[in-house]
Amino acid sequence: MWYIIGALALALLCFCALAARLGHSSGAILRMVRGGAAKALPVVKVLLVIGVVTGIWRAAGTIVVFVSYGVQLIRPELFLLVAFLLSSLLSYALGTSFGVAGTVGVIFMTLARSGSVDPVLTGGALLSGVFFGDRGSPVSSTAILVSTLTETDLIGNVKRMMKTGLIPLLLCLIVYGVLSVQNPMQTVDLSATRALTEDFSLTPWAFLPAALLLILPLLRIPVLVSMGLSILSGAVIALTAQGMEVLPLLRCCLLGYHSGTPAVAAVLDGGGVISMADSCAIILLACASAGVATDSGMLNRLDQVVSALSDRVGTFPAMILTSLAALAVFCNQVIAIVMSSTFFQPMYEQQGRTREELALDMENCCITVPAFVPWCILCSVPLRLLGVPYRALLYAVFLYAVPLTHLGRKLLTRKAKSA
Repeated sequence: MWYIIGALALALLCFCALAARLGHSSGAILRMVRGGAAKALPVVKVLLVIGVVTGIWRAAGTIVVFVSYGVQLIRPELFLLVAFLLSSLLSYALGTSFGVAGTVGVIFMTLARSGSVDPVLTGGALLSGVFFGDRGSPVSSTAILVSTLTETDLIGNVKRMMKTGLIPLLLCLIVYGVLSVQNPMQTVDLSATRALTEDFSLTPWAFLPAALLLILPLLRIPVLVSMGLSILSGAVIALTAQGMEVLPLLRCCLLGYHSGTPAVAAVLDGGGVISMADSCAIILLACASAGVATDSGMLNRLDQVVSALSDRVGTFPAMILTSLAALAVFCNQVIAIVMSSTFFQPMYEQQGRTREELALDMENCCITVPAFVPWCILCSVPLRLLGVPYRALLYAVFLYAVPLTHLGRKLLTRKAKSA
């Protein structure tokens, strides 16, 4: 993702140059940059802690026990459904689509190919699963960014996303259940997971770090506190059950987990604070650019265009179209989130609509419409990790069921109010 960072840095310089052309002083432009970047700092702080979580979970065997016990649930006629459910659960716990696609996703793709299940169907089921958590987890970077920009309660947002995600989830269960029966595995080859289980102690205690992170935020325990307890429990399990030493564990927190076994390293290596460096840089640069563009007044003309579009088609359809344009040009969902907040927050306030509604609309739009922009990084990276073509997006039901069902709900509400 470093090419994206370079492009965003260049864009920030261009925004600063344009602001100077509009008559703003260098000191004023610097304050705009700082003000925009400051909005991203709470997100960056959480992202760095998430990096520690992902490293600790690898060292504690948490991901391995999820995979090991989950694979045991596989029945030939339920393969795609299990792939969707397990990837959904783990992505909700980790809050990352890339991390789950690169671990559980790789394992399920190996199982699919060895069992003669269509990789395109498997890729679609896994994409739905990994984005289930990327959209609605309390430790998802995008959910935290939306909460920060809209100044809304993160856990309240998560609960509302669960309610609006219920119909898409049920659709996924039906579709992947039917496809599983129609496309059963010919053979169940578990050799892909054997190397993982040989390197770790499969103690049930390894589930504890994930359980804490799944349950505590829903009990109104602050996310950072929940993550801290997850890290602490994972560290204890890594030191005791997995026999890891203190210094390698600290290195794992910073630089990620690294296995000496090639078969394990191919799937499990990664995590740590360093794994979040690119995401932090992208969010900081995007917010800084938005700060300059907004405070300098250079977006006033575009804001009028978006406002006119909203009057014509409605705010949520306008948000979808604006997000699609941002994703098509910038290839990054962070830009779509920041632009949606910039353009639509004043609009929602003028219409007397709540920040919570804005946050929900952004979550049901900016995180899922990348399914319609295959070259967007949120789409292209998981596709590359899974090794499947763009056709797999056709079977990623959750990705387009969320915005379409939410759009239908909005249109029905609008029609009822006008009746």
